[in-house]
Amino acid sequence: MSVIVRLIANFLRERPWQFALAVTLCALGLASAVGIVWLQSVLESHARRQAQGIDIVVGAKGSALQNVLTAVYYLDVPNGNIRLSDVEKLRSHPQVAQVIPLAMGDSAAGARIVGAGNEFVDFYGATVASGALPSAPLEAVIGASVATRAKLKIGDQFVGAHGMGDGAEEVGGHESYPYVVTGILKPTGRVIDQLVVTPMQSVWLVHEGHTGATEPEATFALVKARGPVAMATLPRFINSIDGLQAAVPAMESARLLTSFDWVAVVVKAFAAILIFAAMASLLGALLQALARREPEIALLRAMGASRSRIASLVFGESLLLVLVGALLAGCLLAAGAWAMTTFVLPGIGIDATDGILLWLAGLTVALLLAFVATIPVLWRSFSIDVAAQMSSR
Repeated sequence: MSVIVRLIANFLRERPWQFALAVTLCALGLASAVGIVWLQSVLESHARRQAQGIDIVVGAKGSALQNVLTAVYYLDVPNGNIRLSDVEKLRSHPQVAQVIPLAMGDSAAGARIVGAGNEFVDFYGATVASGALPSAPLEAVIGASVATRAKLKIGDQFVGAHGMGDGAEEVGGHESYPYVVTGILKPTGRVIDQLVVTPMQSVWLVHEGHTGATEPEATFALVKARGPVAMATLPRFINSIDGLQAAVPAMESARLLTSFDWVAVVVKAFAAILIFAAMASLLGALLQALARREPEIALLRAMGASRSRIASLVFGESLLLVLVGALLAGCLLAAGAWAMTTFVLPGIGIDATDGILLWLAGLTVALLLAFVATIPVLWRSFSIDVAAQMSSR
């Protein structure tokens, strides 16, 4: 076995660039294939978790998807406002289990300010880590991610700004209406970690005289229905009310994710090309190495080396390449997951177990492909003319 190990070491020493190229292609292909499947699973799970308990989003008439993206994921702007009196009518409907009205405010430190009662905090299962929930206008409780990013603490004041994003403060704010932090929420892994929650009256006060409304307004209402029958009939009833539109988050989210299926197909196809290119590179490297090593293999066979030992040499080299490529792919996936949870979608809640299982599945496929790619090399090694090689030495 020590002879086999030395021969494998010689292969790496004589062909370092070919080995590095094959390893890189294998790592990129495996990381791409596993990464896109993992990301798709994570995003679908994240979307379901954020919309959990929200059967219907009631908003102004317009784009249903836009209403869902704004009211559930806080990734867009609302179509407009709705009358609070219309929202209150829904509370008395026999098929409605719960209604939570929201008034979208401006932003602070890149986080959306949401006017809602404390039932909104309870709905997301959030609890106070320090301080207390707001009890008066211009008091606010902030999500865990907002507190960390903005370095806010109990008693601090901040001013809402028009627009969204980190540069929103520069656009212009409402300096006459500062908010005071009364509480900081514990992390939940849901969208409330990224929000500032204040009583609805705060949003009305800050924007008093700006909207031209003659009666109190909300931006959205989150509705929980009383079972499947209610889900079948409530949207039609809501849409029949002047100015209201019902959007079902489950349907809109599925439609959005489906529209990006072609991206996943393209990336998976590219990953497959990379993996097959890696296997072709592996085959080429092994064939070239075999051509240079034919006298050594002939000597091994003349000394009584069995075909299984020769196979160990050939498969050992391909196995080493795939394992090194898989380890590099694992490092790339771990770095990507860290970047996703740190910079792109903080608190998204990536399940490392799913990633490991997918990586193992990808490794299994890569090993099978490497085995197939190695068969021609193995066949050629068994066909070496030992007598001719020995006589030429």
